[in-house]
Amino acid sequence: MEQAIALTQHTSLIKSKLKAAGIHLAISGVIFLILAYFIIFRWYPVPYFTADGGWQGIRMVALIDLVLGPLLTLIIFNPAKSLREIRLDLSVIALIQVSALIWGIYTVHNERPAAIVHWDGEFYAVPAKTFTEQNIEMDSLAQFSAEKPPVINAHRSTDVSALMEMLRLSTEENRAPFEQFHIYRTFLDDKDSIFSSALNIDTIITVNEAMNNELEGFLAKQGGEKDDYVYMPLNARYHNVILIFTRKGEVAGSLNAPYKED
Repeated sequence: MEQAIALTQHTSLIKSKLKAAGIHLAISGVIFLILAYFIIFRWYPVPYFTADGGWQGIRMVALIDLVLGPLLTLIIFNPAKSLREIRLDLSVIALIQVSALIWGIYTVHNERPAAIVHWDGEFYAVPAKTFTEQNIEMDSLAQFSAEKPPVINAHRSTDVSALMEMLRLSTEENRAPFEQFHIYRTFLDDKDSIFSSALNIDTIITVNEAMNNELEGFLAKQGGEKDDYVYMPLNARYHNVILIFTRKGEVAGSLNAPYKED
């Protein structure tokens, strides 16, 4: 009899824990969907979601929001405790989850590609933290491009003062040229010279069937011939990308390059 009562109590406790964790998971799910929208469509739009850390960011947020909080509730929640103790437990869980989530959101937002900068024949995805560390306002990047994120040209200046500043930032702050705001210029003003170093897409798709299929799909959707577009390499954190530009200098699409090795 005692064993039956103990089993019933244990079963009831498990059900209560699962119910509490389920409620927590449902609430966290709504929050996650809102955050996922910003990560996928605002902070890491295609092609930067897979190429520059959006996928890694959304996994981190999911781990914190959908796993950490509900798991703590499942472990700690006990209906046999007093109402005061239950409230205290849930408050501690909420504090832990919210603190971790704020850290996760800050990290993902700070790592988002804030600018796509051309330097020496290639484009580079520059994260927001690069500019915040230099006290550069994000809004100031919009002057160079209407694209989101803005497409910018880091101009190889011949001005002595600009060259000295470039050298100082390179040596003292370890800033690559494409991270140096003072040499930024409007991309469209320089697009003709930039496009002169475009990739030969015929050579690339000849040896890469997957990329050839991807290009055919792009052309079928967008229309036109492959020679109607310009193809430029983009260096990103997780795998490189070929950006597809219109002749007017607008980003029309992209092709995925192989993933980088760890």
